[in-house]
Amino acid sequence: MTPPRALGDLAGPLAEWIGARLAEAGIGPGPVVVTDLERPAAGQSNDTMAFTATWPGGSARLVVRRQAGDNKIFRDADVLREARVLDGLRDTAVRVPSVRWTEPDPSVLGAQFFVMDHVAGRVPHGKPSIHSVGWLPTLTATEREALWCSAMDTLVAVHEVDWRRRHSFLLDGHDGDSTASAYVDWLLDWYRWTAAGREFPVTDAAAETIEARRSALGDDAAVLVWGDARVGNMIFGPDHRVAAAIDWEVASIGPAARDVAHWLFFDEFATGACGVERLKGWPDRDETVSRYESGSGRRLGDLDLFEMMEELFMATTLIRQADARAAAGLAPGGTRMGHDNTVTQMLARRLGLPVPELSPDYLAHRGMPVP
Repeated sequence: MTPPRALGDLAGPLAEWIGARLAEAGIGPGPVVVTDLERPAAGQSNDTMAFTATWPGGSARLVVRRQAGDNKIFRDADVLREARVLDGLRDTAVRVPSVRWTEPDPSVLGAQFFVMDHVAGRVPHGKPSIHSVGWLPTLTATEREALWCSAMDTLVAVHEVDWRRRHSFLLDGHDGDSTASAYVDWLLDWYRWTAAGREFPVTDAAAETIEARRSALGDDAAVLVWGDARVGNMIFGPDHRVAAAIDWEVASIGPAARDVAHWLFFDEFATGACGVERLKGWPDRDETVSRYESGSGRRLGDLDLFEMMEELFMATTLIRQADARAAAGLAPGGTRMGHDNTVTQMLARRLGLPVPELSPDYLAHRGMPVP
């Protein structure tokens, strides 16, 4: 089968493939029709598409998550691994979409993929900030606080999952090492692969500092680490509670402080770092740490180095995105987007370095006015 390339070319092969899966389950016979195939507005790693599948006697709203192509953000991206993470969360306190099928054969849709149930609800997306655009500002302060509390409870629940029984496979290829230092190895290796010998002054300095300070990281108890813990990766129902936690591409095993630092990064990124006032009812940094510690029973200690690590993590994704945009003709080959962005500004301030101006390409990418 020739792999489909355009979005419209996917409907036929996907319908045929789902029909075969239903037949295997004894559902049918009859043709499957795929309609309303669309990509969500957000999402920058694996290729995600929602669609409706209809067959004689039934229908379902589903989501297909397909392995990223050549311009993937993460070097070791594995969409089937993500499906295993979701399967491992089945019947836990963490609400996630149910995985229906996986497909390791890339000839079907051009890449490996899995299909999961669609979860109805809303996601707090917004550029430049969820505090200035989207539906979060339309809520009352009480509703926003309830939403935030449900999101924080979800993060606590992630760290309570029995990963040794459900997600021990995440240590495969890591020699069973779940320490923060092992994460530093992965992070710096990925960053250097991304930089590909190019000089990025701010992020290079951050990488050197993290390497030099890694001995200060403790050996905290290992938990299931979401890897991208933030409200922007949660679907909320009409009651403002979490209906599903999504995007588990970089899940791993390690210290809980990594997820909390990632959460704190996105909180600052959406408020102070981009000059947007925090919405009323949305707890600040101190309240976040206090709520997590009281809910989880864990003491987090000094988060400074963990936060620098997550800033480098996000800065690395921006270098990858800048390269992808240049490859697609959406930015010039010499774009400064990977050098000069809000995240490198955050790192520069943390390290006491000159703070770069925001690149016009980055401003355009974030939907911000370009001078």
